[in-house]
Amino acid sequence: MTTGNREDYLINILRLTEGEGVAKTTELASFMGVSPASVSEMVKVLAKEGLVSYEKYKGVALTDKGLTYARQIRKKHHVVERFLTDYLNVDHKTAHEEACRIEHAISDESAIRMCHMMGTPVDVDCQSCISPCKAVSEGIMNILPLNKLAQSQSGRISHIKSDDAEVVKKLISMGFVPGREISIEAILSDGGPRVARIGDATMALDYRLASCIFVDVESES
Repeated sequence: MTTGNREDYLINILRLTEGEGVAKTTELASFMGVSPASVSEMVKVLAKEGLVSYEKYKGVALTDKGLTYARQIRKKHHVVERFLTDYLNVDHKTAHEEACRIEHAISDESAIRMCHMMGTPVDVDCQSCISPCKAVSEGIMNILPLNKLAQSQSGRISHIKSDDAEVVKKLISMGFVPGREISIEAILSDGGPRVARIGDATMALDYRLASCIFVDVESES
């Protein structure tokens, strides 16, 4: 059985129970559109892995280990779903279907970066994300907005942050994507445009746009 299939069961048990109480196997089968026999088979596998507890005739419940795992999957789903709807203008039905597939493949790090771009938390499960502000205060990262970098200073883009989704879309379309190397080529004036190099491209950004791009200067090349 694939990891994705197992994770589908965990996230759906979470949806039915919210981590409290039990879900009947017949209820889970109906919710997922599978046979009761398939549920029984998977529940046995998950129980052996310590992800669920199961008692015949009563139902299945997530263990602490399973609850943590399921919440992480659900967090990825919600982050991807919201990113698709809010930033790529994908309709909700399609976004949900796409998120159901992507949630199994996307890394924790990438999901957190997307979460930061949209504003943490996307949902209650995102409380476990390390926000950029917390990362800076705890010395995990040395993140500065691009407009605060000195000339010739460089690093990697940590995240994009703006209350205006259109600004985030614009910057992403221009190539300002988390993980890319970036450097300041010139500062035209205090409070004025910054000339930045990203990849093989050099472009001028006004001070406001530059303030929305956050750079991890610990990752200098």
